[in-house]
Amino acid sequence: MRKLMSSAVNQTVRYAMPLFLACALASCSGGVGSPEQAVRKMVRAHGGDKQVARLQTFVGKGFIKDLSSRTVAESFAFDIYRKGPLYKHKITKAPRGTITNVLVLYYDGTTCRQWMNGAGIVEMPPLEVGILRYRFPNVLQWAQEPGRAGELLPADKSESVVRVRYKDGTSVLTLALDKKSWLLSGVEVRDLSDSTFVFNETYEHYFDLDGNPFPASFKATLKSSPYYEFILPTVELKAELPDSLFRVTAQDTSAFVKPAAAEQPSPKR
Repeated sequence: MRKLMSSAVNQTVRYAMPLFLACALASCSGGVGSPEQAVRKMVRAHGGDKQVARLQTFVGKGFIKDLSSRTVAESFAFDIYRKGPLYKHKITKAPRGTITNVLVLYYDGTTCRQWMNGAGIVEMPPLEVGILRYRFPNVLQWAQEPGRAGELLPADKSESVVRVRYKDGTSVLTLALDKKSWLLSGVEVRDLSDSTFVFNETYEHYFDLDGNPFPASFKATLKSSPYYEFILPTVELKAELPDSLFRVTAQDTSAFVKPAAAEQPSPKR
C-alpha cells in the first residue's frame, strides 16, 4: 500500500512541476501591499473566479494514513465528496483484498454523523468538517466575499509564504500563500473561545486538474497533534452531486448489509 501511495505521489509531483514553473514564469512572485492584493494573486494562481467556482463540487479517491499505528504504517482506501458546505468521506479497510470495515462520515451543513460497521449511526462533533468554509477549496471564495477585512502579517525575507489573517466571530483564520506560486499553502484556525483549539491544514503537490490547480496531499494537525493525512491522486470535478449522496447509502454498506430478498410469488394451488 505504501509503495502504491508513493507511486501516486511521485506521479502527481511530475504533473505538478510544470504548473509551478509556469506560474513562476508568469510573474506570480513578487511583493504585495495589502491583504486584498494577496487574495487576488491567490485567486489568479488558482485559475480565476470561474475556475475557483468549479472546485466547489468534486469527488476524490485516494488513500488515508493510519496515524494511530506506532508499529507498521498502514493506509486505507479513502473516498471524499464535497459540494459547497456538504461533505462526506468513506474509509475502507480491506487487507488482502477483503473488506473488513467501512467508516462513513458525513456533514449536511449543520450536523455531523458517522456510520461504522457494527456501530450504526452516531452523531459526531463537527471538528474539521464544521469549518469547511475555511478550508480548500471553499476558502478561496470565502476570502473574496464583500466586506471581508484581512490583515497582512509581517514576514521576513527567509519565509516562503505570505500570511493573511482574518477574524470571523470567535474564529481567527490565517491563510498561508506560497510566495512563488501564490497557491494556497495552508490554513490555520484558532478559536478565541477555546484557547486549546488550533487546527492546521496544509496543501502540497499541486497538479493541473482541467485548468484548476488542485493539491494531491492534505495534512492536518489538531491541538498540535497529527490529525489526518490523505492523498488524492484521482479527482473529478462534478457539475452536480445529489444531496442524497451525503448520507449513508446502500452502496456504502453493501459489504456488510445485504439487500432484502425479493418477494417470491405464492405457489399455485
